[in-house]
Amino acid sequence: MEKIARLLKEKITGPVKTGEPLSRHTSFGIGGPADLFVEPQTVDELAAVVSVLRRENLPSFLLGNGTNLLVSDAGYRGAVIRLGGEFREFYYRDQTLVSGAAVSLAVLARDACRQGYANLEFATGIPGTLGGALFMNAGAHGHSIGEFVLETTLLDREGRIHNLGPEEMGFSYRGSRIPTGMVICSAKLSLLPGKAEEIEEKCRKYFEFRAIRQPRLPNAGSIFKNPPGDAAGRLLEAAGLKGLRIGGAMISQQHANFIVNCGGATARDVLALIAVARQAVREKSGVELELEIKVFGE
Repeated sequence: MEKIARLLKEKITGPVKTGEPLSRHTSFGIGGPADLFVEPQTVDELAAVVSVLRRENLPSFLLGNGTNLLVSDAGYRGAVIRLGGEFREFYYRDQTLVSGAAVSLAVLARDACRQGYANLEFATGIPGTLGGALFMNAGAHGHSIGEFVLETTLLDREGRIHNLGPEEMGFSYRGSRIPTGMVICSAKLSLLPGKAEEIEEKCRKYFEFRAIRQPRLPNAGSIFKNPPGDAAGRLLEAAGLKGLRIGGAMISQQHANFIVNCGGATARDVLALIAVARQAVREKSGVELELEIKVFGE
């Protein structure tokens, strides 16, 4: 691993680390070490990283803000890539927002509101990056990011750039069909002009709605997808699961579709709670809950 790290340090200007604890990079505060942690700053640097990892036959995982993610206590036997530099920049062109994949979706939503642009109000308070939001088609308040995508730029395993339209991205409820091995670099989002005061007021209401309903303790957002015509939180609460605790992990008293880290929680604790919750809802309501978070690592 040290050999690969040296190779990467010669090719990129961003950090290259070995044995980096992923608990430092997840909203859950949970996760063991990654064998390699690398932060390319440009598309060319990303292509160089992908090339080295492919040549060395080392698996990789793209990490955004570490929200909506549960990392194994054993960590990851491969390279974790986190985008920096130009991937964290954005600008406006007419009624289009062009943004790097590593920009926080909440930052984009708030800035668009201040600029007097509508469409992204729903995303106020969603903590993940634009890239992560596109991958899972993040949404709230009846809207999702896929509705507003004009074009997405991706890099494949061979270092080639692809520009995909929304149809090719295959957006669905909390999902997409991004081709395996492709990395989202940036995207163009459609905006609508409006009255800044009205848009900002809508953003403020959405933000307050999330702040009131969602727990403050470290968490990974909604654990389960909402089943058709129902809400996962309602089903979990009906099964009497609020406040259930295993180790340092607890099903939130505030919202049953959140598991919080009360201190010292492990991935094993969270997975045990997930298993108990699924079984309880299955027995109570006959519904099989699907995970919304991604479970990653060994």
